[in-house]
Amino acid sequence: MELLKNAEFEAKCAEMAKRNDYNLYDIVFIDKDGKAYHYQHTPANRSNNCYSATKMFTMTAFGFLWDEGKIKLEDKVCDYLRKYIKTDYDPNWEKVTIAHALGHSMGIDRHYLDIDSMDCGEDHITEAFKKDLTYEPGTTRVYSDAAYYILTRVATEACGEPLDNYLSPRLFRPLKFQEIAMTKCPLGYVVGGTGLYCPTADMAKLGSIYLNNGMFEGQRIVSEEWVKLVEKNEYGLDRCEARSYGKTGAHGQMIAYSHETNKVVAFHAYQCGNYDFRGEAIREFCDSDYTLVK
Repeated sequence: MELLKNAEFEAKCAEMAKRNDYNLYDIVFIDKDGKAYHYQHTPANRSNNCYSATKMFTMTAFGFLWDEGKIKLEDKVCDYLRKYIKTDYDPNWEKVTIAHALGHSMGIDRHYLDIDSMDCGEDHITEAFKKDLTYEPGTTRVYSDAAYYILTRVATEACGEPLDNYLSPRLFRPLKFQEIAMTKCPLGYVVGGTGLYCPTADMAKLGSIYLNNGMFEGQRIVSEEWVKLVEKNEYGLDRCEARSYGKTGAHGQMIAYSHETNKVVAFHAYQCGNYDFRGEAIREFCDSDYTLVK
C-alpha cells in the first residue's frame, strides 16, 4: 500500500489537531478509490501502542482459526484452559464460550484485569478465573481485557504455537507489516487485549480488510462469512457512527471503516484536550463525504 501526500488532507488534519488540542501522532486515511494518505502531526515512534485496538487483531486471529476449522464459537474456554487454572473457580465459568469472550459477555460485572494500569500478577489466567461471574454467560456485555487475554490463551492451544507466530504468515507478512510487536505476559503469552505495536498504516490495512469483506488488494485474507459474523455480533469491533464500524484504544488510537462511504481511517495519538476521537473523528473522515482533491 503506497502512502501518498496531499496538501488538503494535511491541512485538515493539522486544523483538527490544533482545534481540539489533540496530540495526534499519525493518521492514515484510505479514500473511496483505495488511495492511502498519510500525515504525521507530532513526531513519534515508527511503531506505537494500539492499546485496545489490539483486540481487533486478536479477533482476526480467531477468524483464521474459524476459517481453518480449528475452533467453533460455541467451544467452551475451560475445555482449552483447564490444565492452566490453578485455583477454585465459579462453576459458571464452565458455560463461557469463545463467542462470549469475543463479545465481552462472559458474565463479569465490571472491568478487570486491566493490563495497562494494574498489577495482574505473573499468572493472568489464575487471576482471571478468581473472579466470580455475576451474570449468566452470554446475557450481559461488560468490557474487559481479561476476555481477550483468555482468548489468546485459547488460540495458542488451538493453533499449537504463539499467537504472534500464528498471525505472521496469515496477516503480517501478506500485508507487509513493518516493525510489528505484541506485548506478552510474564509467562510468555501474548496479552491480546492491548499492547500491539505497529505503524499506523498497518492499522489502516486491517481496517481495509474488513471494509472489503475480507480482501486486501485482490487477495483473500479472511472469509467474508467471518466479516459478516463479527460485524453482526460486534466481536472485537463496535458499531461506531451510523454507517461505521471500528475499534478504538486508550489515549486516541482508532481503526474505523464505513461500507457506505467506502473509507478507512486509522490514528495513533496520545490524547490531550476533549476531542471525541471515537465519534467526531469518524464523522470528519471515515463517515463523511470528505473527498480529496486529486
